[in-house]
Amino acid sequence: MRKIFLGVLVVLAACSNKLGGEVEVNGETQTLSSCRNGVVYGFRGVEISMRSGMRLRIAATQTGEARLVYMPSGSSTGTDVGVCGTLAISDQNSTINDVKNVEGKATLDCATDGFTIKGELSFSNCH
Repeated sequence: MRKIFLGVLVVLAACSNKLGGEVEVNGETQTLSSCRNGVVYGFRGVEISMRSGMRLRIAATQTGEARLVYMPSGSSTGTDVGVCGTLAISDQNSTINDVKNVEGKATLDCATDGFTIKGELSFSNCH
């Protein structure tokens, strides 16, 4: 029984999101809480969730730039902020529920339509 428990614990630890860095939205530092592969929502990129409930969808463009959508807490729709820095993203080997995990880095720096978003973040195990 103990071996099974340890095995499950190792699998769960290997599947958890790994987030680093810092993001400021309108001058307020946000705490990163989780991430999902953007393919779940129909785009190549990543969705980063904050503890406040806010989400940032960061989509990869063909030029390596990041196209950003800001989604306030509790909202199912967002505001297209536009091109906002760079995104490097790659697939990992692991798959969960037929979705490949992704990892990468984003550097965000933009101001438009009442939003100022800045920061650098890294992510992995986003499924």
